[in-house]
Amino acid sequence: MGPVLAMSLGSLALALALAAIAIGVVVHLAGLGRIAPAGPIGLPGRRLRADATAYARSHRAATPLTWLATSVAAVAALGSLVAGLQAGVEEWAVLAVLAAIVLVVGLALATWRAHASLSDADGAG
Repeated sequence: MGPVLAMSLGSLALALALAAIAIGVVVHLAGLGRIAPAGPIGLPGRRLRADATAYARSHRAATPLTWLATSVAAVAALGSLVAGLQAGVEEWAVLAVLAAIVLVVGLALATWRAHASLSDADGAG
């Protein structure tokens, strides 16, 4: 693997790790009510952005799954970066794909949990 490709893939792995951490922080802050419903920030869904209370409540419900998914994805992405820095280690690709899959599946589950929390609140209220 040439140095330009290695640096590009390393940058991609680092960006994936940083993006995963940033997603976890944004969902957590939205759950605390420190980020108001706005455009593309937060979990997707029109129902989640109905009002500030629903936005915070749904993000608070999704926070544990989000932290789990983003932390595992960040560790896998950083592991990919470390494996890529080792001479002759090709496991970086497996770890990078694992990081991306964990992030996508975990955020899908967190979004499902956020929507379910709104349904739970509608049924209880």
